[in-house]
Amino acid sequence: GLLAVRFICAECKVQSGTLTFGGPRGNEESQWKFISKFGYAIGTGRYEIRLRLGDALEQDQVLPRPTLEIFLDEDWPQHANIPACRRAQDVPARKTHGSLAPGQLGLWGPWEVGMLYQTVRSHIWYFALSDCPDEFARRMSGSRNFSYTIDYEIRWRQFDESELSLEMRYMPVATVLVLVILTAMACWFVAKSQSMRHSTGELHPVVRSLLFAMGLQWASQALHLIHLWAYERNGRGLPIADGFAEVLFMLSQVGAASLLIAIAQGYSLLRSSLSEVELLVPVVAVVSVLHVALVACGKLQTEDFKYHENEGLVGWILLSVRLSLFAWFRSGIQMLRSSGGLKLQSFLGMFEIVGSA
Repeated sequence: GLLAVRFICAECKVQSGTLTFGGPRGNEESQWKFISKFGYAIGTGRYEIRLRLGDALEQDQVLPRPTLEIFLDEDWPQHANIPACRRAQDVPARKTHGSLAPGQLGLWGPWEVGMLYQTVRSHIWYFALSDCPDEFARRMSGSRNFSYTIDYEIRWRQFDESELSLEMRYMPVATVLVLVILTAMACWFVAKSQSMRHSTGELHPVVRSLLFAMGLQWASQALHLIHLWAYERNGRGLPIADGFAEVLFMLSQVGAASLLIAIAQGYSLLRSSLSEVELLVPVVAVVSVLHVALVACGKLQTEDFKYHENEGLVGWILLSVRLSLFAWFRSGIQMLRSSGGLKLQSFLGMFEIVGSA
């Protein structure tokens, strides 16, 4: 319990990056950049942002003063159909924080602080930086028709000073619980496997495969927990650990699904070798590589419409692959039913329920 409380209170979210603005004024998209999103619980939330100019300005160039535009989740889907420099007015932005002062010569500008209020329900807020000139900026002397880069750092806080986004508030506790339960299950399974090996002299390949899949899942949860521990210290976590955790989790699922398909195709029931199961090994290899590639693509997606991991096209491809594997599993069960006796029929009924869950 104390460990769980420590997670919730100590973790924070900090995001930083570099954006490029400028160019021909006819290209509005070059003047408007999405930053990130953050889910606030009911209450008064806070955000803090500071900027740093990446390049030194020429004598006749005006110091850029971008505006932070903040959009509500229920309004955000409209932004793609509205010109960039009119989004704050027409979407609309529920709040703007104008004339942010970037630091120069390698120094950061001051932290700018703002508040957001949730009274009815929790909301996800979307943050963007805009350098679209207003009427006052157009009347200023000096050149504004140039490209420049700007570094930003932004932090978010909930009403209770927690810096976890709404969807992440209970993830540390959930991850610890899952890892504890998985560790207990793994210890029980390893003990049973050792007992089986002592009695039979070796472990069946099915048992070894299950041990391998369970090991991948345990390693995935452990890496994710390490990522969360790092997150509480630096607000960013360990992206490499998080990426490997996602890959191992996917491979664990592919391994378990492949084992179910192999048994449904008759392995250990009518066939004694995996090589007798047609196309299993090459299909599993292709599916594994595809899952790793999709995880990588999912991590590179922007967050403007990401409510969860593997959303959008990546998610639809994963769903299609999983449905194809399930169809293969069901077809194997049906073929076994047509060729097996009553004892096999009884086993297949229970196996199909467990494998489909």
